[in-house]
Amino acid sequence: MKTVVMEFEKGGRFEISLDPNAPLTCKAFTDQLPHIGSVLHGRFSGEEFFFKMPLAVGAENKVAPKAGSVSFNSDPKWQAVCIYYGPNIKVSSPCNLFGEVKGDLAELEKIGLRIWQQGEEKIWMKIL
Repeated sequence: MKTVVMEFEKGGRFEISLDPNAPLTCKAFTDQLPHIGSVLHGRFSGEEFFFKMPLAVGAENKVAPKAGSVSFNSDPKWQAVCIYYGPNIKVSSPCNLFGEVKGDLAELEKIGLRIWQQGEEKIWMKIL
């Protein structure tokens, strides 16, 4: 499986390992890389930030997220990649789990809190 690199405008770089249990979501996601987007903090889902990215996939590998999970919300109204950074997660229905952030999750949490407190910033996603 491919490895994806995620970098943030205000600092921070992580690798994401893709989950073989979500092959359709992984392919749809990697087909759109490289990608530059605007990452925002979730309002109702707890410790999560996201960026809009429409992918032509339905439900696949629906698993409740945990810190470090990378998921795709396949609801046609939302169509976003969601990255969870802490244990305080409140999702009404699980999204397509398709990756996991590798590295220092405490650093990922600092970035999540920065996005929550300071607002939108750019994110770059590319295949390693």
